[in-house]
Amino acid sequence: MRAAKRFASLSILLIASFGATGCWDRTELNELAITSATAIDWEDGKWSISYQVVIPSAISKTMSVTGGGASKLPIIVYSTQGKTIREAVGRSTLESPRHLFFSHTRVVVISDVVARQGLSPLLDVYFRNPDSRETVSVLIAKGNARKILEQLMQLQIIPGDGIEETLRNEAEEFSALPNVRIYDLALSIVSPSRSAIVPEILISGKEEVSSADALSKTSLSSKLRLGRLAVFNGDRMAGWMSREEALGAAFIRNRIKTTTIPFACEKDKAKIDSAFKLAESATQLTPKKDGDGFTMRIEVQGEGQLMETDCTKDLNEPSVARQLEGQLEREITDRIENAWQAARKMNIDVVGFADAIHRKYPKEWKRMKKDWPAFLAKIQIEPSVHVTIKRMGLTNRSFKTLTEKD
Repeated sequence: MRAAKRFASLSILLIASFGATGCWDRTELNELAITSATAIDWEDGKWSISYQVVIPSAISKTMSVTGGGASKLPIIVYSTQGKTIREAVGRSTLESPRHLFFSHTRVVVISDVVARQGLSPLLDVYFRNPDSRETVSVLIAKGNARKILEQLMQLQIIPGDGIEETLRNEAEEFSALPNVRIYDLALSIVSPSRSAIVPEILISGKEEVSSADALSKTSLSSKLRLGRLAVFNGDRMAGWMSREEALGAAFIRNRIKTTTIPFACEKDKAKIDSAFKLAESATQLTPKKDGDGFTMRIEVQGEGQLMETDCTKDLNEPSVARQLEGQLEREITDRIENAWQAARKMNIDVVGFADAIHRKYPKEWKRMKKDWPAFLAKIQIEPSVHVTIKRMGLTNRSFKTLTEKD
């Protein structure tokens, strides 16, 4: 009796397991077109969406020459157009045998034409559709964004991955250009400052590298390179900041991880003869009421190591070390002031002063936020920079002094 019950239970379990196997809405890998990067353009009154699609069969034999001498590339780029972004994406079924799969997209490149029109339609697509990644990195391209996707790289098989890794390395090693994700961009636009910044990507050089033959050379005719910093007022691009201004803005926004600062070892020397690696940096913004406006105190604390110098002085002397630190402090102060002047000229709060005032003076902010650009233009800054050189390196003299005769 007991054995019969066990047999009946086992039979029911087996029947149920047969019905549960598999997924009714599954999509096989060979039915997907995996995109590593997308580009957004506006042409002839329509959205033009370009896709950098990975070719899996070519990855293991990347840039190899097969039987008939034909080289296989790991990616293919094509575009579709539509009156809306999703219509353009949907039209990919008219020319692609595979369904576009965006979950592995690393970067989205937006043309400056689209950026100046406004990014609200694009942001709506990314936050409304589950197949889009909110962690994708955003870049701006002057002119046609599709050309960025067509450019090949030597050190990275898939260019989309290479672009994202370049962004990450820049943000960690130099810190002038941030790695801005889609969700970062959206949060910045709706923050009290109502502003955002996005790095530029461009093709430097002459002839574009878009074929296997061009890529086989030791020196490429053109390369993908990070450029300036695009500044947004709300969701619309308003202008550019140079890399030097961008670095100053990063100091103000407390976004410095590590960076290298060139400077002159003596105050009155015009020649830049030394370099300092800033290993740690922290910035505190403190708004102070000044009549009807505010003064923003910008306190920067940093430390690091002397990496290079042609200075003839004895670096072991405390007075010399303090002189070098003073030079570094002036360099950083200049960058901060230049960044503030650039932001003030555009009258856009890319340095985050609104957030600092909102936190410390919430009642005052309610009065100011409706006419924030007018208040922003009146703000004065008080930079205070303190730098400590923790290490001078392996020698206390420059190589130049060793070659000079006493």
